[in-house]
Amino acid sequence: MVFKRSSNSRFFVNNNREVLIYAISLFLVTFAVRAVNNMVGTTTPLLAKYGFSFSNALVGVLTSIMAAVNLLSIILINARLPSRLRRAFFMVSNATIPMLLLLYYLSNSVDIWVISIITGFAYGLIVPNLLTSASIFGDQATAERLLVLYTLALSTSLVVGPLLETYLLTHLNYRSVYLPFIPLAVLALALSFKLKFPPDPPRNRGFSAIRSNVLRNRGLVSAMLATTTYSVPFAVFTAFIAIYAQSIYHVSKYLAYFSFVPFFLTSFLTRLYLTVRVPRGLFLPMLISITITIVGISMLYLSPTYTAFLVAMTLLGVPHGSTYPLSTLMVSRGTSIEERNAANSYFSAFRE
Repeated sequence: MVFKRSSNSRFFVNNNREVLIYAISLFLVTFAVRAVNNMVGTTTPLLAKYGFSFSNALVGVLTSIMAAVNLLSIILINARLPSRLRRAFFMVSNATIPMLLLLYYLSNSVDIWVISIITGFAYGLIVPNLLTSASIFGDQATAERLLVLYTLALSTSLVVGPLLETYLLTHLNYRSVYLPFIPLAVLALALSFKLKFPPDPPRNRGFSAIRSNVLRNRGLVSAMLATTTYSVPFAVFTAFIAIYAQSIYHVSKYLAYFSFVPFFLTSFLTRLYLTVRVPRGLFLPMLISITITIVGISMLYLSPTYTAFLVAMTLLGVPHGSTYPLSTLMVSRGTSIEERNAANSYFSAFRE
């Protein structure tokens, strides 16, 4: 059954010291990748609107194109590559990110489109492989704890990153804020060499057969349905919530960006709890997350003041923190190691 832990197989046999080293490496590289990725995703719309005077419609088109390219690179390239080539693409993409951050700083209203397209493409070859690397190390219990640790690293970056950017925006404009994140991108590149990639399937099971089986897998289908409640509203939040706060509540640019902080702090605390107590059953926690999402969005729409708006954002951090790790556990419990890359690629693409 997809929703309960069952397997006790070992993927990469290791001792406790190896698990600890891998856990630290995974946490740090995930933290760095996600902090930079989130900064780009939340700052590029602001740079486009307030730096280049894009209309709201053009901002939406820019972010949509970046997401579409990201999706295509996941499905058409990452899901189809053998392990050795996928690792090479993963490393090259990580090496590209520091240069792209510099190009954002030097960008204008024309080349920001090209830079954003390349960024979306690169992250399509990075993010799914982080997820896969988190789910294939140790026995099933260890792999699941590392998987939730991976989501905790995501949340940690989404607390520290916005706090850092909130501070930076008191001194810098939207264009300059890309530069302080270059060291984080370099850290991600340096640590990416440590991550494991799953082996390719046996020759008697080709990639086409693997992909066909994965698309019918109950674990993947359940995870896709569950994560829809997470990915749709929170994609809108990422692109427009700071603009919404400035437009509706007329707060300063750094207070508008501060709205991400309580949201991601609650998300972090939720994932910290799940790291300590990985749930055996997933249905009830997922149902609770969906309910809180509905309540939180209703509160957000009805908030009369900026303070009430922050309360709604804080509440919405709970499903943000729980839905994604619960969904990744569904994928992990429902797929074999040889199916993991294809499953995580399609899962990551669906979330886009």
